[in-house]
Amino acid sequence: MEQSSIFEKKSVMILAALFCCLLWGSAFPSVKISYALLNLQNTFQTLSFAGIRFTIAGLAVLVFAKAKLKIRIKPTRSEIPFILLVSALQTFGMYMLYYIGISNTTGVKASILVTLSVFVVVIAAHFVFKTDKLSWKKIIGLVLGFTGVVLVNFSLLDSALFSFSLTGEGFIAISSLFSAATAILIRKNAGKVDAVKLNGWQLLLGGLLLMTVGLTGYPHFPAFNLVSGLLLLYLAAISAVAFTIWFVLLKHHNVSYLSQFKFAIPVFGSLLSVIFIPEEYLGLEILAAILLVALGTLIVNRRSKTNVELE
Repeated sequence: MEQSSIFEKKSVMILAALFCCLLWGSAFPSVKISYALLNLQNTFQTLSFAGIRFTIAGLAVLVFAKAKLKIRIKPTRSEIPFILLVSALQTFGMYMLYYIGISNTTGVKASILVTLSVFVVVIAAHFVFKTDKLSWKKIIGLVLGFTGVVLVNFSLLDSALFSFSLTGEGFIAISSLFSAATAILIRKNAGKVDAVKLNGWQLLLGGLLLMTVGLTGYPHFPAFNLVSGLLLLYLAAISAVAFTIWFVLLKHHNVSYLSQFKFAIPVFGSLLSVIFIPEEYLGLEILAAILLVALGTLIVNRRSKTNVELE
């Protein structure tokens, strides 16, 4: 009989989910600052940087799993296809688009756009899981959230009313689709691979692939100094810790219910971007977008009294 996990407790789930969102929110200014410190000038350099980050994170997770958790980290033949699929969608596919996109937009806008994954998860869950059907409440929440995502691309202060770039905001939005697909996939296959092992391998393999693509296009490693090196280690820690915890939570909880906590990402991300990046600002359209995205996410995932069971 499988032992119960501390992450099954609602109070632990809430704190763990918000902690993950805080870490992910802090990644936006951290990546932007790293780009500036390292003077990354082209796409291949940014992919090399991303690859180094995720390779370090994957190795750290696997070493921890082996040394502390006593997990057999060598994947079985049956686990390999699933690990490869998650790695292709999450670390390689999603983050290739994310790292290119964030270099062409602001940290504030990126932190809001990634919440598209919340709404995609809710729609996809309607078709994948019998207990996660759409309702009028969810539809209203989706409309509010999507309005917020659109509003973040409007500028009320500049002469250009609508600002959108395919390789900036567009790639961030598309990366959120990869994130949503991964969440659905992991929830649907809960228990197929140990969550810690899965995260370690998908980070390592995806990181190596990103680094290979980056170095193929521009065969020079970024020139790290003390500050940029520490930021790299922090970003690696974000991936190692946040994704491991999130994968464990997905194993024990309903995917659309868990996604409600991602409303905190744009709040954390926007505030931290404004604090640490001088050129970032919180205009009226940004504040309105954060409010609409948060409200839409909460409405979408607010469960009725007759449906209070956590899956």
